[in-house]
Amino acid sequence: MPVQGMRRLGREALVSEALTHLAANPQASMIELSQSIGVGRTTLYRHFGDREALVGAAARLGARRFGEAVMKARPGEGTGLAALERICAELFTLPDVLTLLFADNPIITDESFAEAAAESRADAGVAAGAESSTRAESADAEDDPLEAVIARGQADGSIDEGVPIGWAAAFVYLTIGSGHLYSVSVGVDDPTARAQSLELTIRAVRKTLASSGAER
Repeated sequence: MPVQGMRRLGREALVSEALTHLAANPQASMIELSQSIGVGRTTLYRHFGDREALVGAAARLGARRFGEAVMKARPGEGTGLAALERICAELFTLPDVLTLLFADNPIITDESFAEAAAESRADAGVAAGAESSTRAESADAEDDPLEAVIARGQADGSIDEGVPIGWAAAFVYLTIGSGHLYSVSVGVDDPTARAQSLELTIRAVRKTLASSGAER
Protein backbone atom coordinates (compact mmCIF):
# COMPACT_ATOMS: atom_id res chain seq x y z
CA MET A 1 0.00 0.00 0.00
CA PRO A 2 1.40 3.47 -0.85
CA VAL A 3 2.86 5.45 2.02
CA GLN A 4 0.48 8.34 1.51
CA GLY A 5 -2.52 6.00 1.53
CA MET A 6 -1.42 4.32 4.71
CA ARG A 7 -0.87 7.64 6.47
CA ARG A 8 -4.54 8.42 5.94
CA LEU A 9 -5.53 5.26 7.81
CA GLY A 10 -6.21 5.25 11.52
CA ARG A 11 -4.93 3.31 14.47
CA GLU A 12 -6.93 0.13 13.82
CA ALA A 13 -5.62 -0.12 10.27
CA LEU A 14 -2.07 0.24 11.54
CA VAL A 15 -2.69 -2.51 14.09
CA SER A 16 -4.07 -4.80 11.38
CA GLU A 17 -1.03 -4.17 9.17
CA ALA A 18 1.28 -4.76 12.13
CA LEU A 19 -0.38 -8.11 12.84
CA THR A 20 0.27 -9.23 9.27
CA HIS A 21 3.91 -8.20 9.31
CA LEU A 22 4.56 -9.63 12.78
CA ALA A 23 3.31 -12.98 11.51
CA ALA A 24 6.03 -12.82 8.86
CA ASN A 25 8.67 -11.51 11.28
CA PRO A 26 7.73 -11.70 14.98
CA GLN A 27 10.97 -10.00 16.02
CA ALA A 28 10.51 -7.00 13.70
CA SER A 29 11.61 -3.69 15.18
CA MET A 30 9.57 -0.51 14.99
CA ILE A 31 11.74 0.63 12.10
CA GLU A 32 11.17 -2.63 10.23
CA LEU A 33 7.44 -2.55 10.93
CA SER A 34 7.11 1.05 9.78
CA GLN A 35 8.96 0.20 6.56
CA SER A 36 6.83 -2.89 5.95
CA ILE A 37 3.59 -1.03 6.64
CA GLY A 38 4.67 1.99 4.60
CA VAL A 39 4.57 4.72 7.23
CA GLY A 40 7.16 6.78 9.02
CA ARG A 41 8.51 5.45 12.29
CA THR A 42 7.19 8.55 14.05
CA THR A 43 3.66 7.59 12.97
CA LEU A 44 3.86 4.32 14.90
CA TYR A 45 5.39 6.00 17.93
CA ARG A 46 2.70 8.69 17.88
CA HIS A 47 -0.09 6.10 17.92
CA PHE A 48 1.46 3.49 20.21
CA GLY A 49 4.35 4.98 22.14
CA ASP A 50 6.60 1.92 21.89
CA ARG A 51 6.91 -1.51 20.29
CA GLU A 52 5.42 -3.32 23.29
CA ALA A 53 2.20 -1.33 23.00
CA LEU A 54 1.95 -1.96 19.26
CA VAL A 55 2.58 -5.70 19.63
CA GLY A 56 0.04 -5.85 22.46
CA ALA A 57 -2.57 -4.14 20.29
CA ALA A 58 -1.87 -6.59 17.46
CA ALA A 59 -2.17 -9.51 19.87
CA ARG A 60 -5.55 -8.29 21.14
CA LEU A 61 -6.76 -7.82 17.57
CA GLY A 62 -5.70 -11.38 16.78
CA ALA A 63 -7.54 -12.67 19.83
CA ARG A 64 -10.70 -10.80 18.77
CA ARG A 65 -10.47 -12.20 15.26
CA PHE A 66 -10.09 -15.71 16.67
CA GLY A 67 -13.23 -15.26 18.76
CA GLU A 68 -15.14 -13.76 15.85
CA ALA A 69 -14.19 -16.72 13.66
CA VAL A 70 -15.49 -19.15 16.26
CA MET A 71 -18.82 -17.29 16.41
CA LYS A 72 -18.98 -17.08 12.60
CA ALA A 73 -18.80 -20.89 12.59
CA ARG A 74 -22.26 -20.93 14.23
CA PRO A 75 -21.24 -23.02 17.26
CA GLY A 76 -24.84 -23.42 18.40
CA GLU A 77 -26.16 -24.93 15.16
CA GLY A 78 -26.33 -28.58 14.17
CA THR A 79 -24.48 -31.26 16.08
CA GLY A 80 -21.54 -30.45 18.30
CA LEU A 81 -19.21 -32.43 16.02
CA ALA A 82 -20.37 -30.51 12.95
CA ALA A 83 -19.82 -27.25 14.83
CA LEU A 84 -16.26 -28.27 15.68
CA GLU A 85 -15.57 -28.96 12.02
CA ARG A 86 -16.93 -25.54 11.04
CA ILE A 87 -14.77 -23.91 13.72
CA CYS A 88 -11.69 -25.61 12.27
CA ALA A 89 -12.59 -24.33 8.80
CA GLU A 90 -13.18 -20.75 9.96
CA LEU A 91 -9.96 -20.60 11.97
CA PHE A 92 -8.01 -21.82 8.95
CA THR A 93 -9.00 -18.57 7.21
CA LEU A 94 -6.81 -16.69 9.72
CA PRO A 95 -3.26 -17.86 8.96
CA ASP A 96 -1.60 -14.77 10.45
CA VAL A 97 -3.52 -15.16 13.70
CA LEU A 98 -2.72 -18.87 13.93
CA THR A 99 0.96 -18.19 13.24
CA LEU A 100 1.15 -15.69 16.12
CA LEU A 101 -0.82 -18.06 18.37
CA PHE A 102 1.17 -21.23 17.73
CA ALA A 103 4.67 -19.78 17.40
CA ASP A 104 7.46 -21.04 19.66
CA ASN A 105 7.22 -17.71 21.44
CA PRO A 106 3.58 -16.79 20.80
CA ILE A 107 2.53 -13.17 20.56
CA ILE A 108 -1.14 -14.01 21.05
CA THR A 109 -1.46 -15.52 24.54
CA ASP A 110 -4.10 -16.25 27.17
CA GLU A 111 -3.49 -12.74 28.44
CA SER A 112 -4.27 -11.35 24.98
CA PHE A 113 -7.63 -13.15 24.99
CA ALA A 114 -8.44 -11.87 28.49
CA GLU A 115 -7.54 -8.30 27.55
CA ALA A 116 -9.51 -8.50 24.29
CA ALA A 117 -12.56 -9.80 26.17
CA ALA A 118 -12.29 -6.96 28.69
CA GLU A 119 -12.07 -4.43 25.87
CA SER A 120 -15.12 -5.92 24.17
CA ARG A 121 -17.15 -5.73 27.35
CA ALA A 122 -16.07 -2.14 27.90
CA ASP A 123 -16.94 -1.21 24.30
CA ALA A 124 -20.35 -2.84 24.65
CA GLY A 125 -21.10 -0.66 27.67
CA VAL A 126 -22.74 -3.41 29.71
CA ALA A 127 -25.74 -1.99 31.54
CA ALA A 128 -26.45 -2.51 35.22
CA GLY A 129 -29.09 -4.84 36.65
CA ALA A 130 -30.56 -7.92 35.04
CA GLU A 131 -29.19 -7.15 31.59
CA SER A 132 -25.68 -6.85 33.03
CA SER A 133 -26.04 -10.17 34.83
CA THR A 134 -27.29 -11.94 31.72
CA ARG A 135 -24.43 -10.64 29.60
CA ALA A 136 -21.88 -11.50 32.25
CA GLU A 137 -23.14 -15.07 32.31
CA SER A 138 -22.97 -15.18 28.52
CA ALA A 139 -19.42 -13.82 28.56
CA ASP A 140 -18.40 -16.46 31.10
CA ALA A 141 -19.90 -19.20 28.91
CA GLU A 142 -17.91 -17.93 25.94
CA ASP A 143 -14.58 -18.00 27.82
CA ASP A 144 -13.99 -21.46 26.36
CA PRO A 145 -16.36 -21.92 23.42
CA LEU A 146 -14.70 -25.16 22.37
CA GLU A 147 -15.62 -26.77 25.68
CA ALA A 148 -19.21 -25.56 25.31
CA VAL A 149 -19.46 -27.06 21.82
CA ILE A 150 -17.92 -30.34 22.97
CA ALA A 151 -20.32 -30.57 25.91
CA ARG A 152 -23.22 -29.98 23.53
CA GLY A 153 -21.84 -32.64 21.20
CA GLN A 154 -21.69 -35.16 24.01
CA ALA A 155 -25.26 -34.31 24.91
CA ASP A 156 -26.51 -34.74 21.33
CA GLY A 157 -24.55 -37.97 20.84
CA SER A 158 -22.20 -36.77 18.12
CA ILE A 159 -19.11 -36.66 20.38
CA ASP A 160 -17.86 -39.55 22.48
CA GLU A 161 -19.04 -39.09 26.07
CA GLY A 162 -16.03 -41.02 27.36
CA VAL A 163 -13.60 -38.26 26.35
CA PRO A 164 -13.04 -35.59 29.05
CA ILE A 165 -14.22 -32.20 27.79
CA GLY A 166 -11.03 -30.39 28.77
CA TRP A 167 -8.86 -32.97 27.02
CA ALA A 168 -11.04 -32.83 23.91
CA ALA A 169 -10.86 -29.01 23.76
CA ALA A 170 -7.07 -29.08 24.10
CA PHE A 171 -6.89 -31.76 21.40
CA VAL A 172 -8.94 -29.69 18.94
CA TYR A 173 -6.92 -26.56 19.69
CA LEU A 174 -3.56 -28.29 19.25
CA THR A 175 -4.72 -30.18 16.16
CA ILE A 176 -5.70 -26.89 14.52
CA GLY A 177 -2.25 -25.56 15.40
CA SER A 178 -0.54 -28.67 14.04
CA GLY A 179 -2.50 -28.50 10.81
CA HIS A 180 -1.72 -24.83 10.37
CA LEU A 181 1.99 -25.24 11.05
CA TYR A 182 2.15 -28.11 8.56
CA SER A 183 0.51 -25.85 5.99
CA VAL A 184 3.07 -23.14 6.71
CA SER A 185 5.91 -25.63 6.24
CA VAL A 186 4.71 -26.59 2.77
CA GLY A 187 3.53 -23.11 1.75
CA VAL A 188 0.74 -21.23 3.50
CA ASP A 189 -0.08 -19.38 0.27
CA ASP A 190 -0.62 -22.64 -1.63
CA PRO A 191 -4.42 -23.13 -1.61
CA THR A 192 -4.12 -26.84 -2.39
CA ALA A 193 -1.77 -27.45 0.54
CA ARG A 194 -3.93 -25.31 2.78
CA ALA A 195 -7.06 -27.25 1.85
CA GLN A 196 -5.26 -30.55 2.43
CA SER A 197 -4.09 -29.40 5.86
CA LEU A 198 -7.63 -28.42 6.80
CA GLU A 199 -8.98 -31.76 5.57
CA LEU A 200 -6.42 -33.65 7.66
CA THR A 201 -7.22 -31.50 10.69
CA ILE A 202 -10.94 -32.15 10.43
CA ARG A 203 -10.33 -35.84 9.80
CA ALA A 204 -8.21 -36.08 12.97
CA VAL A 205 -10.84 -34.29 15.04
CA ARG A 206 -13.62 -36.48 13.67
CA LYS A 207 -11.71 -39.74 14.08
CA THR A 208 -10.69 -38.98 17.66
CA LEU A 209 -13.84 -37.38 19.06
CA ALA A 210 -16.81 -38.71 17.10
CA SER A 211 -19.04 -41.21 18.84
CA SER A 212 -19.57 -44.48 17.04
CA GLY A 213 -22.19 -44.03 14.35
CA ALA A 214 -22.29 -40.25 14.79
CA GLU A 215 -23.91 -38.26 12.03
CA ARG A 216 -22.45 -34.86 11.27
